[in-house]
Amino acid sequence: MSEPKKLSDGFVMSVLKKRAADSNKGSYGTLSCVCGSGRYPGAAGLCVEGALRCGAGIVRLMSIPTVIAAVSAYVREAIYEPLSENSELGISKENIDTILEKSSKSTALVCGCGLGCNSDAYEIVSALIENFEGQLILDADALNSIYAYKDVKKLQDAKKPVVITPHIGEMSRLCGDEIHDIKKDRADCALNFASEYNCIVVLKDNITHIASPESQIYVSVAGNAGLARGGSGDILAGMTASLCAQGYDAFKAACCAVYLHGRAADICALRLSQYGMLPHDIIDDLCLVFKDLGL
Repeated sequence: MSEPKKLSDGFVMSVLKKRAADSNKGSYGTLSCVCGSGRYPGAAGLCVEGALRCGAGIVRLMSIPTVIAAVSAYVREAIYEPLSENSELGISKENIDTILEKSSKSTALVCGCGLGCNSDAYEIVSALIENFEGQLILDADALNSIYAYKDVKKLQDAKKPVVITPHIGEMSRLCGDEIHDIKKDRADCALNFASEYNCIVVLKDNITHIASPESQIYVSVAGNAGLARGGSGDILAGMTASLCAQGYDAFKAACCAVYLHGRAADICALRLSQYGMLPHDIIDDLCLVFKDLGL
């Protein structure tokens, strides 16, 4: 097994480029976010904010009207595409054709943050895996849905390796191993899953491992227990998708996003404490990380 390499400022600076003086919004890609439900509107907002702060040129939220109303009240820079809802206050599968059409020119798409886990969510995720041509990032309920419908192998049907961002509990469900066994060797678990399902795995825990289908693996020790709240992963999913949308290699984008997310959380903890900080607080501190790196 490959020994995990430790992520650092140097790694991020070797990957991310300064924004060109003569660039425009089209220079930095288009990201579609298929996220949110009546129960979890905030997850969609955190994903969108994380994506915008990481530099994507255009970020489009595709969700039900109540989610769009909530998010658009405080996020002014996104584009909003209202979709019809189902009886469970989630996105209806009747929107699949619309989602595929509206996202066809997007360079990346993130799905799952606050989506809800039901048959419609599964149908939407399946359609995206089979048909989306850009870089696909699946988080939270997108992963829970394919597990619930016993279709983890669906990941192998994607046009290019999907980025998945499970926390250790979600990983346990996906791979069938107990959490305590995964914790004994998180690197091995991430590498084996990435190889078997041809995907990029971001295995989130107090130490996060990022593995590629080609057996590359990096580890990030940045971050702290202040991230142990609902919503932290939604921001990370948006950040990862944003870097993918800008054309960065998906594996390197995932590595950079994880490290930047952790660095921002460490600054936030110094400012607000691990007890008091909330996930949305780290978005402002992310700006300080970019500034510190000269980006």
